[in-house]
Amino acid sequence: MKQLLAISVSTILCATAHTTAYGQTSDVLLIPDSGPLLGRVWAMSPVDGSLVNNQFILPDARLTQPIQIVDSGRRTLLVTDETARAVYEYAPNGSYVGTLAAGLEGAYGICMKDGAAFVTSGFSNNLGGKIYRIALDGSAPTVFSDWAGIGDPRGIAPYGAGFLVGNSTDDDLEVVTATGSVVPVPFFDSDGIASLNFPQQIHDIGGGNYMVVGFSAPWGIYFFDASAINYASYRAPEVFLSPRGAYILDNGEILYTGGTRIDRFSTKTYLNTNIVNQLGSSFRWVTRYTPPAPCVGDLNGDGSVNASDLATVLGAWGSADPIADLDDDGTVAASDLAIVLGAWGACAG
Repeated sequence: MKQLLAISVSTILCATAHTTAYGQTSDVLLIPDSGPLLGRVWAMSPVDGSLVNNQFILPDARLTQPIQIVDSGRRTLLVTDETARAVYEYAPNGSYVGTLAAGLEGAYGICMKDGAAFVTSGFSNNLGGKIYRIALDGSAPTVFSDWAGIGDPRGIAPYGAGFLVGNSTDDDLEVVTATGSVVPVPFFDSDGIASLNFPQQIHDIGGGNYMVVGFSAPWGIYFFDASAINYASYRAPEVFLSPRGAYILDNGEILYTGGTRIDRFSTKTYLNTNIVNQLGSSFRWVTRYTPPAPCVGDLNGDGSVNASDLATVLGAWGSADPIADLDDDGTVAASDLAIVLGAWGACAG
């Protein structure tokens, strides 16, 4: 079904790009790649979807099947991993910080609300059917919503005081209250045949509207208003393959992911453009990310002023190294060392 998407992109995408300490435009779209032996995160341009960095987070021994990545709100990124059943934390420069939660009954969708992470378990390892609340203070995860007899939660996004959650069992969009109960009447009751089938990523796109990705046939990208009316849908042939994640680019086109491909299509011409087709990759959900403003003394961008930054200053002592010359006086000297020592510890904000 071809319908024009009548939403102002300027209204939806209000984040403003700024530059990092390394002089790079900060806004990127982060896409986990859960292909075998890869386990990494790609960065794409939010303007036209072009490649920025195919190893924003490098493959490591932890990421086995990453699904979604979000900003934690404390200068770090959180990544869910379905098969590892864990949530990992990474610094803005892509370096590993720690494991926020492990031993979950799966870890699929994630969103932040009221300073905590809410993670869906889906049917990972045939154990799921829960939404976890995970505090950022190191305390143990708690079961926020038990979906026994209801289905398997996948995509999740804030909705009013609670959440809008995709149910991959009956293909409905469910409303979860602030106390974790699932409202008996769904936000959208899908037949899973001619409509939304296997909902994956959910985006709040402003004005009470939501964009939801349907993975299974009739696969596509669906748009709902505050009254749960499906006012626009894009399916084959404009959506070339079964999508998992999607995002409305600044140029008005829609970027979407699935299998080995990252594509975009125009809602005006309905033409599809392939951006990446990487053998062995398995691209997942899409999140826009603006790294935090530079932290004085944090020379490597890992979110903390520590021994690594001190070593950089000492290693550049007496030189004009622009990275280590924090006061811009042309020489790495005692004044720069004092800046690092004075800012020692985790970056604030």
